[in-house]
Amino acid sequence: MALLQFATARQESATFDEGVHLAAGYRYWRTGNYSLNVEHPPLQKLLSAAPLLWVNPPMPADPKLLTDQSEYARVFLYGGAADADWLVLLGRLPTLFLSSLLLAAVYWAGRKHFGAPVAVAAVWLCAMDPNLIAHGRYITTDMASALLFFLAVAVWINYLLSPSRRRAAVAALVLGLALSAKFSMVVLLLLLPLIALLHWVMGRGSWRPLAVLPFLGAGAVLVVLVTYAPESWRLVRGRNVAVEAETIRGYELPPHRYLTGLRTVIDHNSEGHPSYLLGVTRESGWWYYFPVVFLVKSPTALLLLVLLGAGAGLVRIHRAEFLWLGLLLPPLVYFATTLTSHINLGVRHLLPMYPFLYLLCAAAILCLWPGRRGLLIVGGLAALQTGETLVNFPEYLGYFNLPAGGRAAGPRYLLDSNVDWGQDLKKLKSYIDTNGSPKVCLDYFGSVEPKYYGIQFEYLPKSWDKDELERMDCIGAISETLLQDLYIRPGSYEWLRGRPAMGTVGSSIRLYDLRKPGAR
Repeated sequence: MALLQFATARQESATFDEGVHLAAGYRYWRTGNYSLNVEHPPLQKLLSAAPLLWVNPPMPADPKLLTDQSEYARVFLYGGAADADWLVLLGRLPTLFLSSLLLAAVYWAGRKHFGAPVAVAAVWLCAMDPNLIAHGRYITTDMASALLFFLAVAVWINYLLSPSRRRAAVAALVLGLALSAKFSMVVLLLLLPLIALLHWVMGRGSWRPLAVLPFLGAGAVLVVLVTYAPESWRLVRGRNVAVEAETIRGYELPPHRYLTGLRTVIDHNSEGHPSYLLGVTRESGWWYYFPVVFLVKSPTALLLLVLLGAGAGLVRIHRAEFLWLGLLLPPLVYFATTLTSHINLGVRHLLPMYPFLYLLCAAAILCLWPGRRGLLIVGGLAALQTGETLVNFPEYLGYFNLPAGGRAAGPRYLLDSNVDWGQDLKKLKSYIDTNGSPKVCLDYFGSVEPKYYGIQFEYLPKSWDKDELERMDCIGAISETLLQDLYIRPGSYEWLRGRPAMGTVGSSIRLYDLRKPGAR
């Protein structure tokens, strides 16, 4: 998995969000000020920016840039002497490490509760999941949240099955790290008590785990405060005057960046975010967005595993075994929360579910059909997943499963980080060089400046630029997200969508031959 991630990460330009995360994390290290990019907790950003301390690139000196985090990131990466691609690659390495930790966590939980065959099967399926491969190599919060969500549940169940002070402390530590990784992880504050209540109701233990919950929460809060150490210290000293106090239902909360960021995400979700589904663009999203995402982006083998595992698992659930219910509850609760979300951006928001599904399905099949039959079923599905993953190399971000029509059909269903996140600009440069540097008209959805790669281009005209359309004589290159008018004025490229494309660069940049007949 790490080899696939590293090999493909080197081929891709920075995705839309990576520059902001990297620049913010580096600024946290250098200044102790967490005011940039408050809508995401700092843990992943600090980890990703840590290798940059070795390179020591300069930070933008103009304080006015702090009012626009995207511009700040652009100047940080592309406005200095440092090699931006090298900085981005260094920032991606910690995420690759977290991907390996996720596999280790799945193996530990699988071997402990179900035995080595289940553990190996679950790990292999996770390692060959195109979505985990894709988002496990970017400078974003998605892989950290997937890892820590799974680990928080696993260590909590471990504590419930065999309570001890050490295991309670580990559970508090992991919960705090999860809360510091992504704001959506606050669902754990509901989920972990539900699992403890389930354990108590089923008569598997005493009331002691329920009594531990306040201490678990207090320990997690302490970890969050340590993650925000400079901000927390200023709060303790009464010097956090730059942060406004948050008020919820009339209660004033302490002025802290974590609460500011949480409020920002809540407001963002209330307002909605432009999104695309099945050819339609909408600001407030759809309740069925993530069910569609799961059906078209999940590997074919996983869909079959869920069908087989659900049938096999009914036997275990009927017997009311706490371990099975305790591992099934997290993906169900998490998936239920996505149905209420108005921020519909992509499969990366479903990643915390996948380790549970692979572990549960492998365990259900191998427990119901022990011996050769179960191994053949799981082995055949693992082979299917491996083949589907290798066939899609290196275009893992734009992966769509076989029933959905594969990668070429992707833009019919979804856009943004499911298909086009600005990752293929470097590949466009390779295409231009290979084909004799033709004249290019470009509209690119991403944070990288095309001139960084030496791409000479003119802007692709919009539908209402009649004179420009008449004079056009070039190879048209346009990001799939912009081709469908997402994030831009509706109808901008209506004139282009009906034309036959001459090809695609990567999975996200559509090419059109717009040259005059004599030049083709």
